[in-house]
Amino acid sequence: MPDFPLPRPDAQTQPFWDGCRQNRLIYQRCRTCESVQFTPRAICQHCHHPELAWETSSRLGTVMSHTRVHRAAHAAFRSQTPYVIAILDMDEGFRLMVNADPSIADAIRIGHRVRVGFTIVGDMALPVAKELA
Repeated sequence: MPDFPLPRPDAQTQPFWDGCRQNRLIYQRCRTCESVQFTPRAICQHCHHPELAWETSSRLGTVMSHTRVHRAAHAAFRSQTPYVIAILDMDEGFRLMVNADPSIADAIRIGHRVRVGFTIVGDMALPVAKELA
């Protein structure tokens, strides 16, 4: 099987990936304008202030959209087809794109409440929609 393409953490995203390894889903909030943002950045995407705080998510969200992939775009994913990718509206106000755990892939629907968990791939913990809430 080809190498699995994994995210490459950088200075802005490393805290997020460290949180995932600790079973914590974290996101940023601006200390000036209070805006929530995801993906991690060095400055606020709304007011451009550099003071951002990391907060811990409840890991609960609502399925905004989903799709079932039958033809993998990368050879590493071929053995996993079909698989489901979902976009979640997280309760804290950010959107997160994740794979759905195979245990809920057939049941997931727009509007369903889900809990985000983590799956270990290589040396990383990746967020996934683990269970219907």
